Amino acid sequence: MTDSLIHEAWRLTPEGAAIHLDSSTAVVADLHLGYEWARAAGGDCVPTHSLDETLTKLDRLFTRARVTRLLVAGDLVESHRPCRRTRDDVERLAGWLAENKVEFVVLAGNHDRSLQQSGIDPLHAAPLAETACVADWTIAHGHRPITAPKTVSGHLHPVLRFEGVTATCFLIAPGMIVLPAFSANAAGRDVASGPLPSNWKEGNTRCVASSGEALIDLGPLARLREGAATANRRLRKRPR
Repeated sequence: MTDSLIHEAWRLTPEGAAIHLDSSTAVVADLHLGYEWARAAGGDCVPTHSLDETLTKLDRLFTRARVTRLLVAGDLVESHRPCRRTRDDVERLAGWLAENKVEFVVLAGNHDRSLQQSGIDPLHAAPLAETACVADWTIAHGHRPITAPKTVSGHLHPVLRFEGVTATCFLIAPGMIVLPAFSANAAGRDVASGPLPSNWKEGNTRCVASSGEALIDLGPLARLREGAATANRRLRKRPR
């Protein structure tokens, strides 16, 4: 286990960020701010927590490495509909980043159309851009195909589930990083057994899991999935 892992030009951290070493740019995805307000609109009672949890993780991240720009690769917010309280949370986040002298860049995700509808404009530009470049890497949310040789994306919320424990994880390959969700509220897609793009399930894709405090490289994803499938077959054959 390690407190960070270098993948090509990037440092991966247990918080779920990829930090580009030369530009001090941290890329995260799927913050889903306002999750509790979206749930409240459906009649659920959920304690206020998403902004505080985000700030705590960012504060820990910024003590781990020098960061001068935070690039959110989509799904900054949860609700598809305009929400005053979500707008306030985004503005508080933007203010906190400004106080820490960190530039705030937000790309469009499939949840983020409410940002313009609410008048939230953390980029001072509307509509939000679909992609951004960090050196020769293309950053995008990932809900639409990305045509580029080197990519960093989110959207799929990769996790690894084993014996009742769920760990967020990165998927990495030459020229590719798929980020875990930065929000603990985001439902995860199990990389060991869930549906994934076929090219990720073979070749050089690796799974790097996070405990929240450290990272562990679990090796090739194809081998991990085969091991999980074998275990499931054996379990099904057990006498009842």
